[in-house]
Amino acid sequence: MTRQQLKNSGKLMKKSCMPKNDVTEEQVGEIEQGKFIEERNVMCYIACVYSMTQVVKNNKLSYDAVIKQVDMMFPPEMKDAVKASAAHCKDISKKYKDICEASYWTAKCMYDFDPINFVNKIKKVYKMKTQIVFLLVLLYTEDVFGMTRVQLKKTLTIMKKQCMPKAGVTEEEVGDIDQGKFIEERNVMCYIACIYTMGQTIKNNKIVHDAMIKQIDMMFPPEMKEPVKATIEQCRGVAKKYKDICEASYWTAKCLYEADPANFVFA
Repeated sequence: MTRQQLKNSGKLMKKSCMPKNDVTEEQVGEIEQGKFIEERNVMCYIACVYSMTQVVKNNKLSYDAVIKQVDMMFPPEMKDAVKASAAHCKDISKKYKDICEASYWTAKCMYDFDPINFVNKIKKVYKMKTQIVFLLVLLYTEDVFGMTRVQLKKTLTIMKKQCMPKAGVTEEEVGDIDQGKFIEERNVMCYIACIYTMGQTIKNNKIVHDAMIKQIDMMFPPEMKEPVKATIEQCRGVAKKYKDICEASYWTAKCLYEADPANFVFA
């Protein structure tokens, strides 16, 4: 991914964490340029992003989780540099019992250590994997941005972990959606709608197919763009049949699966 693609992918976590912590764009919009405002809500915004990227374990930042992600997800030419930054700052969090403070000062350490390569909505470059999460509900292919299908599935667990409790669903109900197991129950439908919402393809309580197309044009490898857009076009009319966003999301996802089950990957 390019720096711009990485920033675009980070918008999902930012949009989720900003309202949770009552921060403004003015407060957090220039963190990656080194603007760290020392206020409680900004600190907890950073902690929120760390939590969404799965590097917070038992209310503590986990250095091992960072390294594991780097080894699993990053291209070879980036791994040593990212690990060096993480290693340099790994002890910062130990100075703070509060996870918000620990997250804030760790992020600031990473920026100070390598400002040129600090890309964030506090996900330093090492959390690039997380928001390939924008891949909506469709995520086609076994190789997106150099990721395998298994790696891609792992990135989607971030949205899944957010949406499962919100919709009140179990793993049994939603764990096999990408194998075509669509259980026609309200909570499952709303789980799918939650994933679409986090994927920024729902606007004003409606699925926006043009938003999908825009993301594909901006983010997807050239060889993927046309087949993925063709599937979206095939299912474009499905959502219009339903006033309820949960139902519209469910039947749209099911249409996408049926159009190309071999390449359908879901959170």
